Amino acid sequence: MFRSIRWRIGISSLTLIVVCMAILSVYLLNYVREYYLSNLGPQLVAQANLVAALAEKHITSGGSDDLDALVKRLGQQTKSRLTVIDRNGVVLGDSMEDPATMENHGQRPEFLQALSAGVGEGSRYSSTARLDMLYVAVPIHANGDVAGVARVSLPLQEVNESQQRAASTIAFAISLTGALVILLAFLVTGMAVRPVKQLTQMVRAFSAGRLDQRIRVDSQDEVGELAEAFNQMSERLEETIETVSNERNRMAAILSSMADGIIIVDGEGKVTLLNEASQRILRLPRQDYLGHSLIEVVRDHELARLVKDSIERRGGQEIMARLVETGVPRRILRAVITPIKEGETRHTLVVLQDLTELRRAETVRREFVANVSHELRTPLASIKALVETLRDGALEDTAAAKDFLTRMETEVDGLTQLVGELQELSRIESGQVALKPEPTAVLTLVVPATERLRTQAERSGVTLTCDVSSQLPDVLADGVRIQQVLINLVHNAIKFTPPGGQVTVSASAKDTAICLSVADTGIGIPSDDLPRIFERFYKADKSRSTGGTGLGLAIAKHIVQAHGGDIWAESLEGHGATFIFSLPIAAGVPE
Repeated sequence: MFRSIRWRIGISSLTLIVVCMAILSVYLLNYVREYYLSNLGPQLVAQANLVAALAEKHITSGGSDDLDALVKRLGQQTKSRLTVIDRNGVVLGDSMEDPATMENHGQRPEFLQALSAGVGEGSRYSSTARLDMLYVAVPIHANGDVAGVARVSLPLQEVNESQQRAASTIAFAISLTGALVILLAFLVTGMAVRPVKQLTQMVRAFSAGRLDQRIRVDSQDEVGELAEAFNQMSERLEETIETVSNERNRMAAILSSMADGIIIVDGEGKVTLLNEASQRILRLPRQDYLGHSLIEVVRDHELARLVKDSIERRGGQEIMARLVETGVPRRILRAVITPIKEGETRHTLVVLQDLTELRRAETVRREFVANVSHELRTPLASIKALVETLRDGALEDTAAAKDFLTRMETEVDGLTQLVGELQELSRIESGQVALKPEPTAVLTLVVPATERLRTQAERSGVTLTCDVSSQLPDVLADGVRIQQVLINLVHNAIKFTPPGGQVTVSASAKDTAICLSVADTGIGIPSDDLPRIFERFYKADKSRSTGGTGLGLAIAKHIVQAHGGDIWAESLEGHGATFIFSLPIAAGVPE
């Protein structure tokens, strides 16, 4: 209850009013009593003087019985209790009791005060009348001397009843005033507290993320000004948060779309920001890495040491750029470490650039140039030697000249084939070769290619088998190009299979693709060479490097990939090799 402002104000106001009214009521009750007694005292003194004058004759004449009768008769007339006492305190007459039965009144305060001061007053409880009584006494003079005391007493019941009526009136007034005070306090505080409650609700709504709350302003006082100020603050806060949110979303979009990895580390080495590119480059599983140490996230001591050196050894003032090899298989990363200082707060920005593919492309380019140079050097050197031989006199020998010209023609044909395959490979890689894929039966692709090379297989003593079911679904393919791939694979299988061996062409359905395979029982391919056999000019070993340009498998790879398929090889050295490529099923691929 007392946690509420309304109750605290109401109870405080009520307490103040009750205390003030109580003090005022005590004062008023005492004032009423004193005022009543002050008005009643002179009347009683006058009655006492009258009784003293009448009692003087009887005291001087010695008629005590007549005095008692006189006192009783006067008491009935004045409606007061009258008492006549001699100077020794003996009661001579009383209007309510028998004087003979009454005790000595010589020690009564009003008696003593009347003898000493001329008038005596007092109030107390009377055991005879069993009431609170007011006493007034005056001396009785006889023959120039004090002969006794005349006393008049009046019950204070009327005074007490007046006080009680006044107290009841005051209590009613206090109750009514208290109720009005509480009601007024509740009304006033209600108007004052309502905006405060609304403000509290708005703050709770703000904490829950609802920033569109507003307080209705109904007053122009301080509370109204507070509500208006809060509304303005909420509007500006909403605008600020919206701006910050937009900036954060924009920054998040930029970070998520960046190809470079971004990592921010605080002064304690904890990761405070990590974008998706960093997880992709470092090959991290999808989870929350914020708050983890850098070494826990990157799991690379070299990169973690570079960041630590940038912060500690160099004082965090220099930008560092290093090449780092990390992961399995190894990836080449360029790490740019930049210190960020905001006041006393230090952070470190780590930018990761994946140079693996760039380095691989550079390596392939260098190898390509080297391979082309190597492939061209041999026929060109042979042609030059033949030309020099002819020029030195062999031209005069008709038979030798014809033999040299035949050799030169062979070398030129080889060069022409090499250049043609290079041009075709370049056109396929650049997308200049327009494929015409259409639903095609698998048998119509396999049978012409195998039949074309069957004569070559028979000359080499190799058995060529076609194991393809006519029930397989159609594939989406350019028939001419896929037959080119099959001819290349079957030709290689026949060439590297010893006499008595076997080459098998088969096909099978797998999910939404058809896998075609060419398996031989030849010499196989070393496991170290398998990942590179589809590279330009790559030849596994001397036994498989005789003849050919080394571009056939590279061309086959790009043709299959242009169809949306994949190609790979499986081999165990000495136990043959299997080349497999996939083509999409026509019904499962949109045209």
